[in-house]
Parts: sequence; structure tokens; C-alpha cells
Amino acid sequence: MKPIIWDEAAQRTLSSVITRAIHSLPLKEAREKEEELLKQSRLVGSAIYTKMFRASNQTAGEKVVLLLEQLGAQLEEGTLQLHGPYKIDPELAPHADFLSLLAKTIQQAYQGEVLNDARVHQLRMYFDRQNIQYIRSHFKQPGQTDESALAAYVRSPKKAGGLGGQKLLAERARFHNKYQSHYSTGNENRKRLTPDFHSEFILDTKGHFVSQWNVLEMDEAGRVITDFFYYKERYPTYAEWHYFQQQILNGESFNYADRNDDAHRRLDSLPPSRLDYPLRKKLAKEWNNPQNKLEYHWRQVDRKPGPYSHRKNAGKKWGMLLLVLVVTKLLIRKHN
Repeated sequence: MKPIIWDEAAQRTLSSVITRAIHSLPLKEAREKEEELLKQSRLVGSAIYTKMFRASNQTAGEKVVLLLEQLGAQLEEGTLQLHGPYKIDPELAPHADFLSLLAKTIQQAYQGEVLNDARVHQLRMYFDRQNIQYIRSHFKQPGQTDESALAAYVRSPKKAGGLGGQKLLAERARFHNKYQSHYSTGNENRKRLTPDFHSEFILDTKGHFVSQWNVLEMDEAGRVITDFFYYKERYPTYAEWHYFQQQILNGESFNYADRNDDAHRRLDSLPPSRLDYPLRKKLAKEWNNPQNKLEYHWRQVDRKPGPYSHRKNAGKKWGMLLLVLVVTKLLIRKHN
């Protein structure tokens, strides 16, 4: 099968960016700048890569395949491994334009269909890892919790890599509160998403991220280790093994959909049971999702989203309540 490469439109965009950047520079500096931009073009999600991805006239499906090939995405024993030569930009922010662009592309590639490619499904976990690393490396100070870092990310100006005060979304976290034998209330995890709904963070009661990337390890070749017995030895006690499983099963999951709708069901909710990597599938067999409103009561366990997050419809509800109060007062005055 012939490999898919950037089309002419994307290559022209790269050429144009380089030309504008070096046209007034001395020869040596121009060469250095060109090399720097070429390196940036091989970082998925960088500004120049995003411009090329957007400019490309390839179909949505071709763009998805192109991205997978650039990252060297291969399923090895059911687990997606990335071998390059392209890499995810280490400066890619959770709210970056590229992530929204990628989500739109996948929506178009699977319009009206359930996502059925394990590579595309599992790719999201690598963006999850980037999101977690970004918050911790850019905003977490010594002694702080992940939640404090997340709040700092929200407050920080956009020029500093933050959201500029734009709050995160507080959403139901039922699927992130899986349990084994019986469901106990009082220690529920909470879910927060970027305003575009794509990047997701799960927080425990102590403000720590719940994430598979807290426990998954890499081998010397840079591959994710997903061997069941390897981790069984690494987490030998009951408490340690329980913690490991919680991190694998209850952590974040990047959303390809824009909201909690049919696309979310097709692209984000249904694929895990069929397309997750084998270790996660094996562990999931012994865990259950709490029943909505019978075991998991969202508005009770997540009463106060906090100063850095809000419920999406809360503003509308308060607006409607205010409108009702105003109309009621006017009617009372009229009848008096």
C-alpha cells in the first residue's frame, strides 16, 4: 500500500511559512531558521504542523491515516505504540487548536458511524499523557496538588499557555468511578474538561489526577509496557494492586466529540469495550460502573465545581430563574 504523504496544499503552506520567516535573514541564520521550522513541522500539534493539517485538501480519512503513519502508530499485541519519526509537540496545550481540528477531522471520517479502528481509538491516550504532562510541567509548583495546577492553568493568560480565565467544564464522572465488589459513596472522582469538551482530567478527593499515566511504564525502546504479570509484580499488595487498577480504569479519556451527544456515544463511549488495549480489557472484567442516580448521584458528589470550573448549563438555568423573577415582579406591580 502506497504511504500517504502531505499533499501539495500542505507543502505549499510549509514553503510559504519558511520563505516569510527567512527572507530578510543573513544566509547562516536563514539556514538555521529553516532547519528549526522543518523540525517544528514534524511535531504534531505545533503551530506550523497545525497550519499544514488545516491547509491540506486530503479527505478526513486520509488525514487520519497520514497522522498515524507520521507517528509510526502500530498495534503490537493489541496495544498502540508510537515509533515516529514524528512526535507529539511537548508544548501542545490541552486547549490547542490542533486538538479541536483533529476532533473535527475524526468526526468527519466517522460521520454517522461507530469508531472501529483500534489505532484511532487508542491514539487518544497519548494526547491524554501530553495533557497531564503539560499541566504538571507548566503549572504545578512543589507541594501543590494537580488540582491547584489545573486551577493555575485556568487563571494563567493565554500568552503564558493558560486559558486566560475561561473556566473548565464540570461533567458527570460516572464512568470514572468504577468499583469492584460494592459501591461506596464519599470518595468519588470528579471530571473536568476544557471548554471545547475534548481534553479531560479526572480528580480524586485529594486533588490528584487519576490517570493510567501515573502507573504505566515505558521500556528501553520507548514502548508502553502493558504486560499484566509485570505490573502484578510491581504492585504486589492488595492495596497497591487496587490503586493500579483504579488508575488504569478510572482515568481521563480524550474526547473526539464536541459535546455529550450521539457523536460522543459513537466516537468516545462505545469504542473502549471493543478497542481498548488488552491489559485494560482484562482488568475491566472485574469492575463495574455505578448505576446512575441509584448509586452515583452527580449533583451530590460534585456540588461545588469550584472557582476554576462550572456546569455548562448552570448559567442558562440562573438566567431563566432571573427572567422568571423579573416577569413575576412586573406582573405583581401590574395587578397592584
